[in-house]
Amino acid sequence: MSPAAGTNRARRHLPLASTLPAMAALLIVLPSALQVPQANPTQTIEFAPIPPDEDEPPPPDDNGDITSLGLGSSSAGPAAPAGPGGGGVLTPPPPAPTGLGERPITKRCVGEPPRQTEDPLAPPCVAHFEGDNGGATHRGVNTDEIRIIIPIDPAGGSSDANQAGEYVDLSKPEEDTSSLYRPGLRALVRYFNQRFQTYDRTVHAWVYYNTRGADDAPSPETRRADATANLADVDPFAVLTSQFLTGGEQDYIETVAGRDVLSFGSSKGPARSAIFDRFPALVWSYNPTVKTVADRFSEFVCQRVIPFPVVASGNGEDLGRQRRLGLLATTDANYPNLVELAALVREQVEACGGEFAETGTFPTADRFWQYNSDDPAALYATSNMARFEAADVTTVIWPGGFETDQSRAAQQAGYLPEWIVAGDGLTDSAVPAHQQGQQAWAHATVVTYNIRTDSAPDPSTREYENDPHFMCPRAILEGDPSASPTHIANTCNTSAYEDLRQLFTGIQVAGPTLSPDSIDRGFHAIPALPSTSPYQPSCFYDPGDYTCVKDAMVQWWWPGNGQEGYANDGCYRMVDGGRRWLTWQAANLDAGRTADDPCNRFNRLAAAL
Repeated sequence: MSPAAGTNRARRHLPLASTLPAMAALLIVLPSALQVPQANPTQTIEFAPIPPDEDEPPPPDDNGDITSLGLGSSSAGPAAPAGPGGGGVLTPPPPAPTGLGERPITKRCVGEPPRQTEDPLAPPCVAHFEGDNGGATHRGVNTDEIRIIIPIDPAGGSSDANQAGEYVDLSKPEEDTSSLYRPGLRALVRYFNQRFQTYDRTVHAWVYYNTRGADDAPSPETRRADATANLADVDPFAVLTSQFLTGGEQDYIETVAGRDVLSFGSSKGPARSAIFDRFPALVWSYNPTVKTVADRFSEFVCQRVIPFPVVASGNGEDLGRQRRLGLLATTDANYPNLVELAALVREQVEACGGEFAETGTFPTADRFWQYNSDDPAALYATSNMARFEAADVTTVIWPGGFETDQSRAAQQAGYLPEWIVAGDGLTDSAVPAHQQGQQAWAHATVVTYNIRTDSAPDPSTREYENDPHFMCPRAILEGDPSASPTHIANTCNTSAYEDLRQLFTGIQVAGPTLSPDSIDRGFHAIPALPSTSPYQPSCFYDPGDYTCVKDAMVQWWWPGNGQEGYANDGCYRMVDGGRRWLTWQAANLDAGRTADDPCNRFNRLAAAL
């Protein structure tokens, strides 16, 4: 059915109407002392961290880490066509407070000093905008809207599986609540439009279901073909890529970035540094780069492993000995970021004096099947552990890549070394770790960029509304009070909230004249501050850097009291309550660790199970 017929789904179609002439310049009257010098002073945008005095003040709340931001500007560019669905408009959100003076508050900011939402990483408040937003300042942008696409790999077990090659307009009511992700994504887009400052524009989002290739799997060719079709059909300003559950994300990103379209997100752990270098100010990620993860993890090994004796092994004879290292790394071509991570870790650990007595590899970085010694696919794990034990390896250094055969092979052999693991977003999440060999994994220490997450409240009780540590479910419920627990869990088990927050933060700190350059200037004005809470990362952007998270924390696996396997009640326990580190202090693995360390219920990407 065509968009004109009123459906919210549309097959690929020909490009729509072409561009309008550019609109230039802007005028905004938002008083502030928080300004960043620009090359052209006439285009400097003033940033308003506090609403005007004559408006009703917002309610008090906790302070956030982002204390000052700069807003950039850019020259005007061509306008672009509307996308599938005829350019529908979001359902109007509930009215914001009107204020007491001549300048109404159009955004409900919170806290003192005010920020845009209850999220500690939300930017300082811009409660009101009045002026010229510059119109069509970049492709995918016009006076009224900013177009974005959220590509999704169709998932089995729901109606999503049958929609490859189709679009769904999230500005229109949901027709099929059996979708795993759309209801939650629709609520999040509505929430961010309502709460963040977008300068008289609405972010108009479409879900696109990626096509499949041979054997029902994507290929570089299908990823590039999808990206090309998205550019023609919607002409987006940005895409969110964290729903690429079966790899190939980089092929899609390279295609859209080559046409000056921004991307936000990373579907499979840390993002490769090279793509940011190739497309500066166009590729952004909440997750840290491979280099950042390698730097933090290697420094941990150099500061807290190499200089000290064995303390966390299940092999009693090894306790107190000088450590002998083994390196365990993936060779999976579908995860080039993890292959790069392992190479960097080897280089950096050897540079600080570490020596690897043995090296083992595994070919699949997302192998969820449980170990069977008779399975030919698991023979490499048996071989790895036999060689590690023969080489007298006391401590296995594992730079990412989720896999359960290694721990199960070691456990079956009665070989229980220390495991020092670099979290990749999956290996360090709670539910996947239940599949490890629990006797072996009880000796695992994980360096993770995940945040602390306590036991989640029951959505039916609406406890989320009063807990700032559960911003994703809280945002979904605000965007759609009828959202089901299932839709909340499916959406919040991905990084959709973080990706949308990063996108909307970029739009806000860019100022009215939206472009990659103005987003770049805004993000890089965020001060480099350490986190003061285990519930939020230290988020800032170094020169030439386009990723948010910069710090990490330490977890160790507690196997719990349940039965061996997936269903037990074990958890990752957080050292020092989840204290986050930008640099590590020299200390052994057991420093600050107690039997009462709190459990981390962080469960990112568990939906991939």
